[in-house]
Amino acid sequence: MNDSVLLLGNGINRLSNEYSWSELLDDLIKDIGKSEVIKYKEAKPFTLLYEEIYSRALKHLQRKELRLKEKIADLVLRKFMPNAFHAKLLNLDVAHILTTNYDYNLERAVSKTQGKVTNVLKETKYNLFRRREVNGTYIWHLHGEADIPNSITLGHEHYVGYLQKMGNYLKDKISSTSKGEKKAIRSPLQKSIFKQEKFEEFDEATTVYSWVDLFVMHDVYILGLSLDYTEIDLWWLLIFKERLKHERRINSGKTSYYCFYPHTRDKKEEAKLSLLEALGVNVIKKDAGENYENAGYAYDEFINKFPKVG
Repeated sequence: MNDSVLLLGNGINRLSNEYSWSELLDDLIKDIGKSEVIKYKEAKPFTLLYEEIYSRALKHLQRKELRLKEKIADLVLRKFMPNAFHAKLLNLDVAHILTTNYDYNLERAVSKTQGKVTNVLKETKYNLFRRREVNGTYIWHLHGEADIPNSITLGHEHYVGYLQKMGNYLKDKISSTSKGEKKAIRSPLQKSIFKQEKFEEFDEATTVYSWVDLFVMHDVYILGLSLDYTEIDLWWLLIFKERLKHERRINSGKTSYYCFYPHTRDKKEEAKLSLLEALGVNVIKKDAGENYENAGYAYDEFINKFPKVG
């Protein structure tokens, strides 16, 4: 299989459904009965808006966070359904697909099940090792999945904790207890980063424990992902990957960002694309028209050219 990695955002779901994360939060606000209190939603960072929703639910309804995330999981599974592009992307010659989506549309596009759980390490909250296997392809749900609501990453607190765990994994170790036996999990990248061994020594015989190993090592193609600044885990990894190249002279993989979802590129958007380019990302701008139906042509163009894309 091709060793390139796909990273998919919610854009693929919106090719057949206009439901957005903003609308999901609106539904969550209605569910806790605080629509008249929570204001200026558009001006608040996504992760902190979620923290406001949870804080008000906790104070006034004594509603625990798990209840909120169960509601989110229910909305995701009801609102998002597989479309033809899920199957097309899953049928590409790639061994690993990363996704920030909580749903199982990729898995269900080619299977009646949600895939076989093949996590290297059991997790209850974070998602470094969370993956499923369908028809020989591993699908990694970076920000959690609907069947495990507590794993859904939305709030500032969860993102910061996740970032800390990623740093521990890449630079130190993560301790785990399995069947009464304690063991330490370390990224195989540490040999290259800290022992100055050749990066090329990382081969198929080396154990890939986490999606972050794939993100750093391999060429990554990012599709249908807005890369909001609140997604600090992904921004941190982009910075980490670029610094390895120039500070450590490690030949890490390339990253390509496809900007072909329908939108108007205002100054804020252009500023983000400029940042990505500064971090070594190959930004590819595709005119996808005014709606998500037209964006399907851009996805088809990518699929038809893969793996010779760019």
